[in-house]
Amino acid sequence: MFSILRKIYERKLEKFVSKGKIPAHLVIVTEYQDFTSNLSKFKEFVKWCEKFGIKTLTICLNTQKIKNPRSAPYLILNSFKLRNIKIISNDIKIRKHGEGPLINFLIGYNGKKEITDAVKRLAKLVEDDLIDPENIDEKIIEKYLCIKNPPDLIIKTGKEIPNFLIWQSIYSELHFLDIEWKSFRYTDFLRCLREYQKRERRYGK
Repeated sequence: MFSILRKIYERKLEKFVSKGKIPAHLVIVTEYQDFTSNLSKFKEFVKWCEKFGIKTLTICLNTQKIKNPRSAPYLILNSFKLRNIKIISNDIKIRKHGEGPLINFLIGYNGKKEITDAVKRLAKLVEDDLIDPENIDEKIIEKYLCIKNPPDLIIKTGKEIPNFLIWQSIYSELHFLDIEWKSFRYTDFLRCLREYQKRERRYGK
């Protein structure tokens, strides 16, 4: 009986969500161990995103409990068995190109480190006289960040404030869920999208 009622509720939510604005770039922040222990959930999640036309999906994984974070991308790569994957850097991110949404992985690569690396690249360009420091503006800085386009919606499992994509997420909508990744259901996904649609984005105004 409960499963039938949930299906009816999901269909009702689907109807509302399909009529509203869908985030073009969606971010999930969760724990590496919880995520890799529940890869079937990720495959389901990608299908949900495809269903609603989400163009970019970024997965941010905390790696505090991993002894060797440099091996994390390869563990992800072997576990997912996805085709057409290019490893951008051996310890920070993977991008999947092909059908469906563009998928980014940030594995233990927080926002402070991302901005620091971007500044280092720019400093080297200034040192080599390839760029005038007076010409450096927000757009140029963003060019050297690992994720270029800002996320519309960030979903965080747990209660901690996300420390990924600090620069890009300044105007993003945040949605906190007091559940683990393995417990994330299609109903929760629809509720996140519905909540996003109810909010009025002011972009700092």
